This record gives sequence, structure tokens and C-alpha cells, in this order.
Amino acid sequence: MALNISQLSVSQGLSDIDTCRAVVSQLSGAATAMLPPSMYIVEGTLTSPIIGIEYPGKKVKRRKLIRPLKTSALWKNLFDFAVIPFENGVALGARDFSFADLLGDFDAHKKGDQQFWNMLQCLYKNNSIIGNPPQLNGIESMRFLLTVKWIWIQEDLNYRYSSVDVNSPIKYSQENDAGQSVKGGSGRAKFFAALLLLHEGFPLKQVTKIIPPYG
Repeated sequence: MALNISQLSVSQGLSDIDTCRAVVSQLSGAATAMLPPSMYIVEGTLTSPIIGIEYPGKKVKRRKLIRPLKTSALWKNLFDFAVIPFENGVALGARDFSFADLLGDFDAHKKGDQQFWNMLQCLYKNNSIIGNPPQLNGIESMRFLLTVKWIWIQEDLNYRYSSVDVNSPIKYSQENDAGQSVKGGSGRAKFFAALLLLHEGFPLKQVTKIIPPYG
């Protein structure tokens, strides 16, 4: 079944938490109504999409509570979404842009380019991509950066900022697959730490043992 597609506009240059708040504000209607999965274009336009997010993601689940209270969080990971890159207007598989895939591409083609590394650091610290990246082998450089940008936003929503932090009108919990709370976790820092280790010369095999692939 084809997904409903719409535009989700987030101003450039916002901090990571303000970006998360903007995303939550625009997805709150869909979350409240529990609409079927839809595609929201977040980079590019409806006619020339670059990055989309599919919401709700697979981690959005109703909590199994024996005696829910009025103050209980009935949902977990309410604003999880899948990041979907596009090429020539065609959605690419999210599985081709997993944590492991992006680490492998960075290790093979991008870790030695200082300009690209500087742009990654800026993206991590300021949630911004300034200028045009160098043309490198592997995943097209701007697609790589924009994909990572939205994966990091997703990770901040799932593991770092609480429903209160992002001004969600619906209270929700943040849990891993085992049902353990991950509130106040590392968010984007985990992914960036793996890239940093590769940039500093750690072998990919060793890095994936230190920070196992996830997602």
C-alpha cells in the first residue's frame, strides 16, 4: 500500500533540542490520532525529495500496563521514525543506510577527508550542514550527511530528550527492546563516538565491538 506523503518543514540552524521540538509539534496530530504510517519529506520538496521520515516507526508501541493511571505514559518511543533517503525521486531502502552501512562507508571512503570530518563535527555540535561537502566515493556525501542528520534527530528523540523536554502533548516513555528505560541516554553521541574512533584510526572491526551495530 502506497504511503501518504506530505511535507514536514523544520527551520535550518535550530539546535538539536529545538529541532526535536519542531518535529514533535508537527507529528503530534498523527500521534494523537494514531494514523497509519505516512511519509514526511524533511529535506527537499514533495517533487524533489532528498530525505523522508516514515512515521510511526517500529519502536512506537503501546505499553502493557496492568493498572494504568491518569498520569501513566501509555506509549513508548512515541516519536520514533524511519529515515528514508531518496535518489532521483525514488525512496531507497532504509536498511541500506543502517548504522553498520554508514560506518562501513565512512571507514572505506570518508574518514581521511578533513573537510568532510569538519562538516560532520559541525553537524553533531550545531545540527547544521554548512557549505557543500567534497565529492567522495561510496554514498554520495550530502546524502550521507543528511541521512545522519535525521538519524541523530531520531536518536535524540528516542534516547536523549524526554516527552517533557520536547514539549510533547502526549506523555510517553523511552524504552529499549527489553523494556528497560533509556531516558536521558546518549542519543546522537553513540553514533558520533563510533565515527570519531574510525577517524582516529581504530579498525572498523574493533569499533563495532566497542559500539555494536544497532537500529
